[in-house]
Amino acid sequence: MNWLSYFTGQLTVELTGADIPGTLRVLSERGITLLKTVPIDDLTVRINIGRKDYPRIRDIAKKRGDILTVRKRMGLYWKFRELLNRPVLILGLCLLLILTAYLPTRIFFVQVEGNAMIPTRLILEKAGECGIGFGASRRAVRSERMKNTLLEAVPQLQWAGVNTRGCVAVISIRERAEEQETAEPSAFGHIVALMDGYILSCTATKGNLICGPGQAVVEGQILISGYTDSGLCIRAEQAQGEIYGRTIRTLELITPSDTMKKRDKDEEGRKISLLIGKKRINLWKDSGIWDTTCDRMYEEYYITLPGGFQLPAALTVERYVSRELSETEIPQAEAERLLESTAQRYLKEQMLAGSIQDSQPEFTAEPGILQMAGKFDCVELIGVMQRLQIGETNGENN
Repeated sequence: MNWLSYFTGQLTVELTGADIPGTLRVLSERGITLLKTVPIDDLTVRINIGRKDYPRIRDIAKKRGDILTVRKRMGLYWKFRELLNRPVLILGLCLLLILTAYLPTRIFFVQVEGNAMIPTRLILEKAGECGIGFGASRRAVRSERMKNTLLEAVPQLQWAGVNTRGCVAVISIRERAEEQETAEPSAFGHIVALMDGYILSCTATKGNLICGPGQAVVEGQILISGYTDSGLCIRAEQAQGEIYGRTIRTLELITPSDTMKKRDKDEEGRKISLLIGKKRINLWKDSGIWDTTCDRMYEEYYITLPGGFQLPAALTVERYVSRELSETEIPQAEAERLLESTAQRYLKEQMLAGSIQDSQPEFTAEPGILQMAGKFDCVELIGVMQRLQIGETNGENN
């Protein structure tokens, strides 16, 4: 089989007749090429012919009363004809060719590396808004414009780079260092009292200490001065140190004596959705109206491929437990504990540093409410930094 006949197709046929030599002679006179001839017996011969010569040979054999039987089809033409009879396979091959050419140019997974303080989910969300997401072009995500857009979207980033590994985009980042509040070399100021109290301990690391233990101070009073008399001159600097004192804080709190309490669950419902990127498709939902009295539990099940690559598609399940609210009276002892613990937590948040030594709460019950008025004896850091500009003396005479 030569290369031309391989592309155009060949047939292996058996010719059966009373005068086989005569039929072969007629085929030769008509200019029909017989590629291969193999005698089988006196009445039958097997020959290889071109596909296009088959109709002519069939007509000649019919006129001479011979029988022509096709035994085998060979060549690329017949293979292609067989392929046409399988449309599903053809569609799959075409789809495979398209995907082979298309997939290497797209991004389907995004990873983040180098972040310590910034959440990965935040970076992925901002990257998606900038165009670095599922289906994005590999060439586009590696452009300088895309990197600058990401830096503008996340101000906490100092540097960002996007590299691609196949269909995976890797966002490498460097976080901006936290700026520590430090005094400028030329800045100066005092340590002043944050509130009224009397001093328990004092330590000055810079500046002139002008207070001592046991001394009563008022809010705004200078405790450590930023001016130091050096003999020939007065040196101005930023005072530093720690001043602890005893303070008295007062606080009033009110809480209702009744509350709304949830009973045991009355009804449970579910809502199942398909989440593709940011698009949500609701698949199934129980009947009923769910409001704020329901307990809501939300779960997401993302599709993860081998190797840890997570597709932007997830099945979400929301469970709603309906509970009826009923008005319940709060026991007074429980309400008092709640008020006192809330007061102590609030005061600790207001302190720079320190603790509550003693408390004297007084509770008053009125219709519908419970009121607490208390005095709290605290030991806390009362010295705070006060910065001044050149030329300011804050009331001091130099």
